[in-house]
Amino acid sequence: MANQTNEENWAARERLRAVEVLLWWRGWAGRTDLLERFRLSPAQASSDFQKYLELNGSQIIYQTSRKRYEATAAFKCLLHVPRLEEALSLLGGTGATGLRTDWADQVGEKNERLERLQLPLRLANREVERLVFMALLSGQGVRVNYHSLSSDTSEWRVLRPAALAWDGRRWHVRAWCETRQGWRDFVIGRISEAEWPQPVTGEVPVDTDWQTWETVRLQVNPALGESSREALKMDYSLENDTIEIPVRRSMKHYLMAELFIATRESPTLPAHFVLQDPPA
Repeated sequence: MANQTNEENWAARERLRAVEVLLWWRGWAGRTDLLERFRLSPAQASSDFQKYLELNGSQIIYQTSRKRYEATAAFKCLLHVPRLEEALSLLGGTGATGLRTDWADQVGEKNERLERLQLPLRLANREVERLVFMALLSGQGVRVNYHSLSSDTSEWRVLRPAALAWDGRRWHVRAWCETRQGWRDFVIGRISEAEWPQPVTGEVPVDTDWQTWETVRLQVNPALGESSREALKMDYSLENDTIEIPVRRSMKHYLMAELFIATRESPTLPAHFVLQDPPA
């Protein structure tokens, strides 16, 4: 009874999930996988497999000659939603021992069957990040030296951070700028220096653009051919040619830039999506 697997226990559930991951992506799993990864006793590994069979064993068969459990073509996952990233470490042939949910850890490892495009890193000064975050938590102001692309200037400003925003590539701090008297986004990586947060007084206006949510309605570009439109519907899991994306008004332009929605057109590569007129 000491080796009986309780699926309500977190550690046991992780082991059962590991079995399911292997059955889904590799097609088979055996006691050795659990022994190597979790350093279990053989009895506990056997108990884990028995429990998984009780939970989801109708599409699994045991191959006596190979001493392993194999998934049939009808196998479905019960304990998690599969993601390709969780399977990528199997390309190294390391069995369950090498399974990692963060596949980015493998970047730089020599593997002829796995690669990803590494975009230039957009990093911020760690001390700046710390001070901006402290000001945000404490409701204080922070004086920063900000370098602006739009105005081609660098100047010291006093910010009152209110929120953090990720645009898919870099972090911004949403803050009231005491210097310019307005709500703005500041790319944290463009702050070269910051001073220790200090108390600030006075009320600031409501950040209407941050508080307001809009729905961006997009349509698969009708300039694309039928097959291309169908490919995009598959790519974005769309049931029809349209998609609706809720977004804060202050971050709408980041969304548009990320999806390459602009007025420019290319005769050889039309944009994937175009803005759809809102319903009357």
